[in-house]
Amino acid sequence: MILTAAARSFAEHGFHATRLGAVAEEAGISAPALYKHFSGKYELFAAALIDLAEQLAAAAAAVPTDDDPRRELLAVIRAMAGNALDNRETGNIYRREPRLLQGDDRRRLAELSAGTRERLVALLGRARPVAPERTVRLLVTAALSIVASPVTHRVGLARRAVLDTLCGTVETVVELDLPDPATAADSTGLTPLGRREAVLTESIKLFASRGFHEVTLEEIGAAVDLPPSGVYRHFSSKNAILTAALWRGSERTTAAIADGLANATTPNEALVALAAEYSSLCVSDPEIMAVYLRDMGALDVADRRALRRQQRLNVDEWATWLQRARPDVAPAAARFLVHAALNVATDLTIAYRDLDASTAAVVVAAVLTGD
Repeated sequence: MILTAAARSFAEHGFHATRLGAVAEEAGISAPALYKHFSGKYELFAAALIDLAEQLAAAAAAVPTDDDPRRELLAVIRAMAGNALDNRETGNIYRREPRLLQGDDRRRLAELSAGTRERLVALLGRARPVAPERTVRLLVTAALSIVASPVTHRVGLARRAVLDTLCGTVETVVELDLPDPATAADSTGLTPLGRREAVLTESIKLFASRGFHEVTLEEIGAAVDLPPSGVYRHFSSKNAILTAALWRGSERTTAAIADGLANATTPNEALVALAAEYSSLCVSDPEIMAVYLRDMGALDVADRRALRRQQRLNVDEWATWLQRARPDVAPAAARFLVHAALNVATDLTIAYRDLDASTAAVVVAAVLTGD
């Protein structure tokens, strides 16, 4: 009961904003009673996160081996998708907060994650023996991202329909042939000369690397040769920097929709163009994607709600074009696919920092178009 209440609170508020008193109250016990089971918030967080990971690993391990590697792979994926739906209210901490784990806890989580992932890699490698190992691993990452995507949103749809939609999409994605990787440019670009822009740019890098709560204003100032008082001339607080950064990312996402549609003449072309524009955005600025994924919970409630409203508008636009291209897809299923596509773009660019936009776009477009 305590772990369930804790996981729900960590998923909703994040580690730093979660109060043990509130967890105890939700679990129906007193705070002293909670401390009989867990010595502090970190121990409770680690136990909740590893419990989720163990449930996921157990769901995958329960799938028996099969002479047909494709069939076994898809069975494992379906079991994992079912687990994601079972833990929809809490599973986001598995995606957002694992970097907070320390020592043996971090190693235990890595072991649990690697065991299932390597099984899938081996199965897909057997099913596609001539595919390069990088392609196999990248497609497995995409498949896991697709089935995990329901924990990132609250769109309603019958369980069987969700499983069929997401697992059918995985079946398409794991058969993709990916283009040869494009050569990345050597230059990392120039740093903005304006102090406000420099503060914003360096803050995003620090937040992405270490997490919003672990970065101090002194460190942000040092990155741009300013004392903390100099940072305050541009932003009223560290939280104000985060808010500005995430709105910047949201505005670029909205602009990418207009840019993509400007290059399309049919609904199917619109999906391909949206995939290309968003993939390019993710690849060009993976730090802001990482911050959006991991630190949005640190925003004030009003800012978080406003950002989510804008995100819903963007999802609605993508889903409208998906339905025009695929009129057989129900409205709710279309939104599930859009969230899966956005999840894949983010996860691939965070996991593969050398990934080129054209490769990411192929995978994202396949999620949307179904081919």
